Amino acid sequence: MENPTYTAPSQSVAGISKLNGYQTNLLLRFQNIIELATENTTDLTMAATQTHQIQVHTAAMIKTVEDLLTLTRALKEAWLFGQMGEDVAGQNEDSTNGGPANGDEQIDEDAKFVVEWLRAKLREGDIMDGNGEK
Repeated sequence: MENPTYTAPSQSVAGISKLNGYQTNLLLRFQNIIELATENTTDLTMAATQTHQIQVHTAAMIKTVEDLLTLTRALKEAWLFGQMGEDVAGQNEDSTNGGPANGDEQIDEDAKFVVEWLRAKLREGDIMDGNGEK
């Protein structure tokens, strides 16, 4: 299984591309399953072949969902361990003492980044609710 990791803002294009790839893969596999399931076949060999193809598409969908869960876990870990927005950490220095900015300020900035990213995805219609609807 692929080990997706959190993508920092500078890598967000690659991360969004990966998410879009997962989404496309799930949709195409589901579409293929529906097409195979709705075909009327009287030949037992064709029915067995269609059943096998449905099982293959289902296994691929499960693998894709596992990859998404791994990505979600990596995001949670990055959030908990303060790794979100790490490539902008150098910009968050306190100008009065030259030291790093307050940890709470970094957490707030990370939260704002995630909220803005989710809002953008919602505006674009790339995020679905639990019922599979946008």
